[in-house]
Formats: sequence, structure tokens, C-alpha cells
Amino acid sequence: MNKSKIIFFCAVSEILIIIFISIANMFEGVVFGIFYNVLYGLVISTILPIFLLLIDKEDFSSVGIKKIGARQSVVLVAFVVFSIGGQLIPKIIAREYIAWTRLPLAIAPLIMTTFFEEFLFRGFVQTRVEKNFGAIIAILISAVMFSVYHLGYPGFRTVGDILLLFAVGLGFAIAYKLSDNSLIVSYFVNLPNAFVTYVFKSEQFPKFTVESNTYAMLTIVAVFIILIVSKERMKR
Repeated sequence: MNKSKIIFFCAVSEILIIIFISIANMFEGVVFGIFYNVLYGLVISTILPIFLLLIDKEDFSSVGIKKIGARQSVVLVAFVVFSIGGQLIPKIIAREYIAWTRLPLAIAPLIMTTFFEEFLFRGFVQTRVEKNFGAIIAILISAVMFSVYHLGYPGFRTVGDILLLFAVGLGFAIAYKLSDNSLIVSYFVNLPNAFVTYVFKSEQFPKFTVESNTYAMLTIVAVFIILIVSKERMKR
């Protein structure tokens, strides 16, 4: 993708994502699933990037889906320890109660959402912005898109939230870059952070229910099917 196309893609996809998530959070059940899981997740964050990969005759290695080695493993461990430790250690030292019982209903939705974030913002956008504008701009754009898209969630609309999410997004983007653009590394840096953040700030997240878990698991299956079918098409 050239400079004008990637700028257009970033702007339009970000606006659509915020709109879809905002609408989703006005509802529950099927309507939430349509706007969140299907439109934001499957269409904008997964199918559209894959469609553009197929047009450009690229494979999944160009969005960071590739084997990891020693370097990637070191980056992964370092960022997870720093991220999770930074949140948990102060709570443990202060002997604060940590409500892990909140987590089970959030596992499938967070696994799903983390994939959408990493596949789009790191794997697709950051890699292509870097090719056109360089690594520093790519890291900044990736972090900005990650933070600003949270405006779709009613619980993350303060200036403080967006600035904090920008800092978090910088960490994910830097991990992606330092790991030689490995989506696996950035995903598993993001996911534990999402779990811990939910435990501490569940009131800022959408309400997770048995129904939303079922939709999330079905969506995860759909993602795997899309990836498998797309990989076969890329071999042709």
C-alpha cells in the first residue's frame, strides 16, 4: 500500500470502528454481537485487512504471523513481566483484594478482542506505515489508533484514559517492533495485560455474560476458519 492508501485506510477504519463499538455498547445480546463481533471484529479488523493482503499478493508473514525464536521469546517475557508486574506488585504489597472471580466470563471476549486489536493495529497498520513512513511514525500511529479507538467504549472516554491507553499502545507497538514484527509476541504481551486490567477495572468494560461468551467463542472459531481459508488462497 502506498502512503495515501494507508492514510485513508487508517482514518476510515478508525472512524468505522469507533462508530460500530459505540452502537454495540448501546445494546446487549444479538445487536451487540452484530456491531461488535461481526462489523468491528470480523469485517473491519480481520476480513478487510486479509482482502487487501490478497490484492497485494502478500501472505500472513507480512502481518507478523510467523515463527518466533530466542529474540522474540526474550521480548515477550520482558514485556509481560514489566506490564503485569507493574499492575500486580503494588496491589500485592498493599495487600489489596484482587477479584480474580471476575475473570472467567471475560476470558473468551478478551481473547477475541485482543486478536482484533493486534491483527489490525500492529500486524496490518504498523507494518505498512513503517514501510512508508519509518518505524517511529509507525509506532506512534499504532499507539494513537489503539488509544483513540477506545472512545467507542463508554468507560474509556476521559482524557486520562486515552493518554494511559496511548502509553500502553506504545508498549505494545514497541514490543512488536523489537520482536522483528512478530504478531504472536505483541498478542501475548497484550492479552495478559487485558486480563489484569479487566480484573481491576471491570466497570469500564462492556458487560460480559454467558451469551456474550458464546458469541465470542463462535467468533473465535470464525476467525480460525477465515485464517485457514485465506492461507490456502495465498498459496495459489
